[in-house]
Amino acid sequence: MAARSNTLDALRGLAVMFMLEVHLGFWWARELPEGDPLVGLGTALGGMAAPLFFTVAGAGLVLSRQREPGPFQAKNIRRGAVLLAMGLVFTLVERAIYGPWGWGVLQCLGVSVIISTLAMKAGPAARAGAGIALMAAAPLFRNAAGIPDVLFSESMMAIPSISAYLSSATLSGFFPLIPWTGLMLIGTVAGELSFPAPSRNPGVAGPSGNISWPMALLAAFLVFSGTAGAAGGMPMEFFPPSLPFCLLASGLCVAAIAVASVLPGRHSNDKRVRPLASAGRLSLTFFVAHHLIGYEAFSAAGMMRSFDTPVALAMVLFAWAIALAVAVVWSTKDYRYSLEWLLGRLADRASK
Repeated sequence: MAARSNTLDALRGLAVMFMLEVHLGFWWARELPEGDPLVGLGTALGGMAAPLFFTVAGAGLVLSRQREPGPFQAKNIRRGAVLLAMGLVFTLVERAIYGPWGWGVLQCLGVSVIISTLAMKAGPAARAGAGIALMAAAPLFRNAAGIPDVLFSESMMAIPSISAYLSSATLSGFFPLIPWTGLMLIGTVAGELSFPAPSRNPGVAGPSGNISWPMALLAAFLVFSGTAGAAGGMPMEFFPPSLPFCLLASGLCVAAIAVASVLPGRHSNDKRVRPLASAGRLSLTFFVAHHLIGYEAFSAAGMMRSFDTPVALAMVLFAWAIALAVAVVWSTKDYRYSLEWLLGRLADRASK
């Protein structure tokens, strides 16, 4: 049976840190000058949070199938459905950010998990092709639907009709399925190439501990294509995700997963990555908590956009330290009563 990847969890934890940085910095800083190198770096790192979440989730599906090949499909379809339901409740609560019927990242992750789970029946080449096709199709579909190349919160929150809601879910929302599901499909390929199933034949070698050439080729192709597209004048946007952004971000994530698969201690509780790995095991909990504390509580106290940039940065670093410390302590309790724990229990109950 395949073990859980500690370093893959650490990548998810890194995504949590990027998420905290970009959201809290935006919510707390009085101003964010576009020409400031520090602001530019923060924006770039923050923009990698969602790509990491989606690609690592895809790689995680591979390990899930290795651990429990029998119930894999039914179990992860249920998890996706519960995550979708959680997302619907969350955006309703956080309607000040997402609108009362906004389509957020949790809904997109939930549906993408279901789609990617079903797609695991296909081979890795087909899934890689489908993932890239979704990325490439997104701007074409948006152009055909008259959706602009740059979207703002007000337009992504406005859902006056069912057709507009479906458009938000698929193309024009905060996290549309096209192209984000494509990144998760790419993640499933990265997972298979980086974490091959241990052979049951004693005479056949297991994983070599080296990055495979197909993995390196996939990462290089995605990074090169994204860079070439941006250099050729194609937009590099997050809302909505442009083709160069999707290709470059997914390529960097594939490379990160490849490195994570060969690091020492990838299947053990290595102290060097334990804080990040623990945070990665609580990504859903931290996602909800940082909205409630970093946005809602600060809004209620009248402290949104109240701090100079250096002060806001110091506050973000303090939030990182708190989050990592909480994660390590919670790991000693097996993450009991976290949202991840609740997600598992709800998904298991749904199967009974």
